[in-house]
Amino acid sequence: MKSKLALRSSPLLLTALLVVPLGCGEGTVTFGGGDDNNNPNAQVTVEGNIDNVSPVSSRGIVAFAYNITDNSDRCPCPPDPSNSSSGKAIMLESGATTFSLSGLKAGPLGVVFLLDKADNAADGQIDPGDPIAILDDIDCDLSDVKGGLTVTLKDVDILFSSAPVVDCTDTSGSPPAAGHARADTITQRRSTTTTTLR
Repeated sequence: MKSKLALRSSPLLLTALLVVPLGCGEGTVTFGGGDDNNNPNAQVTVEGNIDNVSPVSSRGIVAFAYNITDNSDRCPCPPDPSNSSSGKAIMLESGATTFSLSGLKAGPLGVVFLLDKADNAADGQIDPGDPIAILDDIDCDLSDVKGGLTVTLKDVDILFSSAPVVDCTDTSGSPPAAGHARADTITQRRSTTTTTLR
């Protein structure tokens, strides 16, 4: 008899437990990004911090993250940024060290930094002869970034040059070559969405 009573009361108990949380007031719920690996519309965010810059300058730095669409991914050597037109950019004011770029498409990504022109001449664009630094991707972490992920570039060292070295130095832990940048680590994590309930 007890087992029949327990079976009959279980649905009522479950219903009561489900109703109680729905009657609560405000709150914040954080959802994981879900499985967006196969969703062609799922977006990627690239964020990071700059650790060292050479030459030292009071000029602003522009960080560009772009989708590699022309098969120029030469991992572990950096891709050619001049052939990519799909990406995002952010201007870092003098002294700023963190950046975040959202809304990139999934797939192979590249990152390049620009030491912009001084003062009113700053245009946020890479022109011939501008000092740039292309991010080395030694472990090929950016060669196929899945949708819904946030890529973090930790402690990026930048060595600006108007004539970046074409040869690839793929030794982990070595400083960047002229016109290149290196992150101590490149990690990926599932992006989250935060919704406030009213």
